[in-house]
Amino acid sequence: MDRVDPIPLLQHDAQDAPADIDLVLPDALRLRIRDAGAQPLTVHIDGTFLASFHIIDRTLITTIPGLLNDDRIHPEKIYQVNLAQSASIDGLWMALYAFWLRRTSFERLPISLDTSADQSLLDYVLSSGLGYSPPDAQEVTDFIIVRSSFWQGAGAPPHLHWLRYHTPSITPPFPHITSFTRGPNVITTHPLRPPKPPPGTVLYTRYIASNSERVNIGWRERGPDEKHRAYLAEKLADPHSMGLMVAWDGELGGYAEMSWVKEDHVNSFVGGLGEYDQGTHYLAGEDKFRGRHRFTAVMTSLKHACFLRDPRTDVVIGEPRFDLPIVPRLIAFLPQEFNREFEMPHKRAVFFVLRRERFFQAATLY
Repeated sequence: MDRVDPIPLLQHDAQDAPADIDLVLPDALRLRIRDAGAQPLTVHIDGTFLASFHIIDRTLITTIPGLLNDDRIHPEKIYQVNLAQSASIDGLWMALYAFWLRRTSFERLPISLDTSADQSLLDYVLSSGLGYSPPDAQEVTDFIIVRSSFWQGAGAPPHLHWLRYHTPSITPPFPHITSFTRGPNVITTHPLRPPKPPPGTVLYTRYIASNSERVNIGWRERGPDEKHRAYLAEKLADPHSMGLMVAWDGELGGYAEMSWVKEDHVNSFVGGLGEYDQGTHYLAGEDKFRGRHRFTAVMTSLKHACFLRDPRTDVVIGEPRFDLPIVPRLIAFLPQEFNREFEMPHKRAVFFVLRRERFFQAATLY
């Protein structure tokens, strides 16, 4: 096994996307980002200018709202945002997408929209939670924008949202209705879970720069096709768990699961899980889609989808077998807590806990 040092991820460890990147958005539009050092960061959509960001000689306080101790006040130079004349709310959101891909190590940064910006754009930044007005604002176009708000889907137009099924911007959270599960390893009350999307539905998409002995070592589900069909049919019928196919540019490469863990058997062994906490599993079924970068990208996407599909989810857990070679990578490359090892009937597992705030601070989302 390759050595991977389990160095904890800090917010400033997150890496920016490349300076020049062509990004395919969920609705198939192409975003071109160019950030050449001292030159303005420019954004084009399908070859047409959308926006530019350049630093001006003025600052705004970026400290957390209400935290104004003299020793904590931190001013940053403002990024002037020049939008195309035809730019709409969609255009501003896409421009901020490009901006945050290139400014990952900052949680809050000041921007000032062009003074000709439509009032609807100013209202949109504030009402969506993408940003807020700082205490030292000099213009109504001055804002502090928040990176974690953006990645939580704040203000995302439905056709650009990473979640492709019942996006939160058009569908409010499913109401809390008490339900009950009784099974071999679990007896608990929990919220009634929303219906799962029909088979074949694309659940989540984001641009990111099988049946073998290797897979069986991790999942221990080796067997004939009939066994796999029965397993998938069981997942399809189970309201608390959802099986997913993972694809790279349309080519299938792996299998994953997302589950509500309050009524999952794992809760009987770790305890303390919340009503809306979730869990994930993933296997790269095709050898050509293995590797640290692809694995990290898929795991990050799964966690992102969990947090996006219900804003009440505070924790996403993982419980891989303790001796799998992926465990050091899960420690090193995802901003989650190695809580402990614990025993289950079929394995000794590692209990990973990923908290919402931590994820949106330090996850690499490009």
